[in-house]
Amino acid sequence: MVVISVRSLSKTCVQTVWKLGQLLLFIIIVPPLINYASLKREAPLLAQHGLPYDIGYGQKLFLRCRGQGAPTVILDAPTGMNSDVWIPLQEKLKAKTTVCIYDRTGLGMSDSPPSKTVKEQSDEKDAKISKHRGMDHTVEKMSEDLNRLVTATSQQPKPFILVGSDLGAIVARFYTQMYEFDVSHLFLIDPLVETLFDNQQWKDYWYDRIIPRLHAMQLSAAIGVNRMLVLTHMIDIPLTLRTSNEIEDDNININHRQKHLLCNAAHISSAIREHFHMNETFSQMKLAWRMKTFPSNVSVTIINRRQYDKSLPNDLNKIWDDSQEYLRTQLFRNQAQHRIVDTTDKYFVFHKPDLLETLIKDVINKWREQKGLA
Repeated sequence: MVVISVRSLSKTCVQTVWKLGQLLLFIIIVPPLINYASLKREAPLLAQHGLPYDIGYGQKLFLRCRGQGAPTVILDAPTGMNSDVWIPLQEKLKAKTTVCIYDRTGLGMSDSPPSKTVKEQSDEKDAKISKHRGMDHTVEKMSEDLNRLVTATSQQPKPFILVGSDLGAIVARFYTQMYEFDVSHLFLIDPLVETLFDNQQWKDYWYDRIIPRLHAMQLSAAIGVNRMLVLTHMIDIPLTLRTSNEIEDDNININHRQKHLLCNAAHISSAIREHFHMNETFSQMKLAWRMKTFPSNVSVTIINRRQYDKSLPNDLNKIWDDSQEYLRTQLFRNQAQHRIVDTTDKYFVFHKPDLLETLIKDVINKWREQKGLA
């Protein structure tokens, strides 16, 4: 009887371990597979509001342009974000002129940087250019990608009014330094300034707080956890439209696309790389500013929120404010217009596009009057 009981107990233990092993295997393998299959199925449907443009080097960038006429307004997103943040403003401006939004490399609906093997297979001309394009996910390369996107492949009407937020503002400045005759005006919205990391406290916050959070989010996306959190409404979506009739275009699925990107480890990886290479981006911006005087034909408007981030300690907000003052008083020598918008919302360009609409339309009208096109 004892022997039978021991054998029965052993068999039960083995069966329990086997079932637990099956359950663990299910948890480890199935969610990532479901997530991967879902991403593949969703991507073509969620990219129908724009088009992929081949910029060479075996890479395509996503671009959506609406409206017609010059000047062309080009909207560039904050660090690690895709072009969805600009869609409400694009919809408001498209009756006035040509307005373009795009996704930087690896973000949103744009391709990730090609592998070395793919680069080596590019034609000889592209291969030669590629050697001088700079490091992936830095401002030098972003600016060249943008130039090829809007001039060589899609050929938008010049001049350009560049509207950049955060990292997008650095791209706008660097682009203007390199291609000054393409640009008539800059709007720099809560711009990153290249001296920001001169302060170790801010640099530590960037690399020790922001990037580890992104790494955790990337891992969670890769193993399928983010999709479960999205489906159960346990994770916040950064950008959501409150009502569907806020946007006229039926192909725009901002809410669904933002959920898709939260589950996309490749998108989050590119966001991490933009953050990680920020020190190199700042170095490139400093060098460009030293080597070449900012073009006198380009006017500039700097737009700041009333407070950069109310969730940050006062000392970090103070460092940010000092960087903005340095940009206005030292780099632009008080020649840039300065506007303060009455909000602390970090996504105000999405939630409150009216705060920018009038300012941009005024610049468009002024340019057309000067050209006799009003």
